[in-house]
Amino acid sequence: MSLPNKKRQREQDLASPRSPSTSNPSSPTKNKKKSKYANAPSALVTNGYSPFHKASNEVATPNVASTSHSAPSSPLHKRRSSTFDGSSDSAAWIKGALKKVDSRIAESRAALPITSGKEAIVNAVRKHDTVVILGETGSGKTTQIPQFLFEAGFARRAPVQMIGVTQPRRVAATSLARRVAVEMGQPDPAMLPNLKGKARTQAGGLVGYSIRFEDRTTRNTRVKFMTDGMVLREMIGDVAAVPIGKAEETSTSSVVPSIALRSNLLLTYSVLIIDEAHERTLRTDQVLGLAKRIQRERKALQASWVARGRPSTEPEITQLKIIVMSATLDADRFANFFATPSTALAANTLIADLSALTSANQKQEVPILYVKGRQHEVDMFHTEEPAQEWTDAALRTVLQIHVSRPPGDILVFMTGQEEIDTLVRSLELYASELPAWAQAENKPLPMSLMIAPLYAALGPSASAKVFSPTPPHTRKVVLATNIAETSITIPGIVFVVDCGLAKEKVYTPGTAVETLQVQEISQSAARQRSGRAGRERAGECYRLYTQEAFKGLPLAGVPEIVRTDLAAAVLQLCAMGQDPYIFDWLDQPDQMGLRESVLQLIQLGALDIKTTAPLSNGASTDGPSAKPTAKLVLTPTGSKMAMLPVTPAYSRSLIAAHERGPTVARQVRDLIAILSSDRSILVDPSDPQKRDEANKAKSTFVHPSGDHATLLTVLYAYLDEVDKSRKMTKTRKEGKSTVDAKTVEKEGREMVKAWCSNHWVHEKAIKNVLHIRKQLRTICRQQKIVCDDDLAEKVRANGDSGAQGDSDDEDDDDDDYDDDADSSSSDESAVEGALDRNGLFVTRKTAIASTSSGSSGIDDSEENTSFIGLRQSLLEGRISNVGLKNPSAPNTYKRITSSSSSAGGTFKIHPSSTLHPSKMAREGGNKKMDSMLFEELVFTTQTFARTVSIIEPSWLQEVAQRK
Repeated sequence: MSLPNKKRQREQDLASPRSPSTSNPSSPTKNKKKSKYANAPSALVTNGYSPFHKASNEVATPNVASTSHSAPSSPLHKRRSSTFDGSSDSAAWIKGALKKVDSRIAESRAALPITSGKEAIVNAVRKHDTVVILGETGSGKTTQIPQFLFEAGFARRAPVQMIGVTQPRRVAATSLARRVAVEMGQPDPAMLPNLKGKARTQAGGLVGYSIRFEDRTTRNTRVKFMTDGMVLREMIGDVAAVPIGKAEETSTSSVVPSIALRSNLLLTYSVLIIDEAHERTLRTDQVLGLAKRIQRERKALQASWVARGRPSTEPEITQLKIIVMSATLDADRFANFFATPSTALAANTLIADLSALTSANQKQEVPILYVKGRQHEVDMFHTEEPAQEWTDAALRTVLQIHVSRPPGDILVFMTGQEEIDTLVRSLELYASELPAWAQAENKPLPMSLMIAPLYAALGPSASAKVFSPTPPHTRKVVLATNIAETSITIPGIVFVVDCGLAKEKVYTPGTAVETLQVQEISQSAARQRSGRAGRERAGECYRLYTQEAFKGLPLAGVPEIVRTDLAAAVLQLCAMGQDPYIFDWLDQPDQMGLRESVLQLIQLGALDIKTTAPLSNGASTDGPSAKPTAKLVLTPTGSKMAMLPVTPAYSRSLIAAHERGPTVARQVRDLIAILSSDRSILVDPSDPQKRDEANKAKSTFVHPSGDHATLLTVLYAYLDEVDKSRKMTKTRKEGKSTVDAKTVEKEGREMVKAWCSNHWVHEKAIKNVLHIRKQLRTICRQQKIVCDDDLAEKVRANGDSGAQGDSDDEDDDDDDYDDDADSSSSDESAVEGALDRNGLFVTRKTAIASTSSGSSGIDDSEENTSFIGLRQSLLEGRISNVGLKNPSAPNTYKRITSSSSSAGGTFKIHPSSTLHPSKMAREGGNKKMDSMLFEELVFTTQTFARTVSIIEPSWLQEVAQRK
């Protein structure tokens, strides 16, 4: 086995910018070569064959010298300048807070390219409100700049002010926080208690992190890593309870009358670092716009406070420094955005001092600093022909590298969790056959393979081996989504395999349908991926697409704001008192999509339109006066929805379920967990014979109302099986069994695995559902959404001191689930296992039947079998996802929606649905389906509705009246 022995040629940077190309690669063709060794892994490539050829036209990472900005001789190049003096905290406190670290850590920090630019960076932040830093991969900007600023005094001891660092993904936020803690000599923040909304009273280290459902910060935290979503939650604060547009109530005598409510000013932060801004996620764009407004509002408040003699009756408000960091050549875009005045600030602010407001909202100078990275040579290889099956090509390439190339870890970029899990199984299978292959081929025995998956659903403990040192005589293979492009650094990577694809959300205005689709990446993303191979030494990148295909890729990715549903973003902005139509967007969203999102939220009861008329004195009234204007108003329901970190449709359904009683609330909560999982909990085999076998096995779960209730029945049946296994294990442990306890526990887990296999239930997917379900339980408790399993837990806690189960005082274990253990037994406990096959909740002594029937008028015991309240609640959140029977075409439905007149296309029920006509006919059923509710539309050769349930036409009128 060998790689192409062509003349090595260093690839040159693209000298001149080109407009994005819309051409697609030529249609793929399959290219395989059979191994001479009959029993060898079929993925192995032997006898000098390789599907790759050496590229000669582009580099792994862009050279900033090729841009319109001249390359500096030093690592940093300052573009603009002005003056602004920042304040520093006590040098003694800073010196005392930092702990001595291992000399090797200090040496590694000193060797980073960004270290020589420390002084320039600190000075730029002192002098300017906003600084844009363009840093190449490997420069050390994300880990070092927060430390530079802390050492320079930008974090304050009292009043508390932190340095905040935002990340698009939770894995990056947690791993970076832990690394920075090590470098600062601080305790590991992952070992801190998980606050989950509790008071920060305990002491701890200087470094912490905050991600959804997990808060690892203390009163001592001064460097805080967090996801974009978490800083958005902080920006919402308590403003969700305040009507939009309260500026007219602010008197000139008190500039900050509502400062206690203004948690959305991020007053506990002195610096906000927005990292990975080039990814242009919707949340990142929201953070950029809101940070710009907050910065100028705080500056105006400070100026007004100083001008009035610094009155002691009002709190001091410091200025907010903003650092935008990007790894691609788009720095000018961010600099120009922050340099221009905020369009939204003057339109909606609590500041009455117009002079200070005008002064703070002037055009600013924003410097751009360029940081060169530490990048070794990367040899590029493209396929000579397009790969028909890229997953098979990835498998072949990994094995080829493993048996023919020098030591060094491999990073494979893939599209999602399902593809990663499939390749994990294939690699494990082939790895076990490698010794026999090497012996038969008279080859040296290959190193061991350590396979490590990495995707967003994995938490810190589940992804730990990705970042841990590779053992001796072992090659690590990391299978990752695009999370590994720029957000994190994985040590030891020498070889990169790039499929050239990524999953992205695509929203279609007019149909109001959002789908997750596999899309080609951009040239910028491809360079970022290849650059991961040259971080520690010279590396190699294998692209599973041709060089011509690379040239046809767009130069940069499409911002998420122009290709995704904006309803959640609009709701968050309105909760902060912002008008989405005049918000400071980096890129203006599609107006049709924005309008549809607003109408969708009005339909859900989250927003209302209030007509006002301006008076001559600048105030407003509801009476007839001048030309009336319309203004969006957040309703009480919308305030509740904004506080739930799920989609608006799901949050509205949860609220509706809560109104119908604790049983329905539990059902909707659990169904949301199922629908939020990345994959189906039911296995759908492609082989026709196996498919018939699977359908027969799964028929025991089918509920006559459709797929939603069926999915819940599967979940509850699994929990029932887990409970049986747990009881059996407990009985055998307490008995006189000669088998040791570990063997008994293993046999219990095997019993559950066998049940899943026999019923074609995807156990790993259902464990992921239980993981999400546990998080949703915490959210519902915090928002006072009462579920019957929580009620049962309280009953048991009061009457059975020996009971176990989740409680508000649950331990602080990670939320990660372990695929090799029965995680459900620890997360769900005896409470969860006591759900019977119909979802009826049972305690150890008696069944719980709520005496309140809820607004649906259905007794809870009946609801456990009919799921009427469940479907009614879903309808309140999915009113636009309703189909009515089409009389002009058999087995077709027509969508009804008030969002768009063009969104009423016809569709059929997906073949996987329990309500598909073929399955109903086979079962001899003749269900009346004049109207139905679906979760999503799938576009193939036809349009299909997936995850479907029957609804009554009368419910539509009831929901309309409730709105």
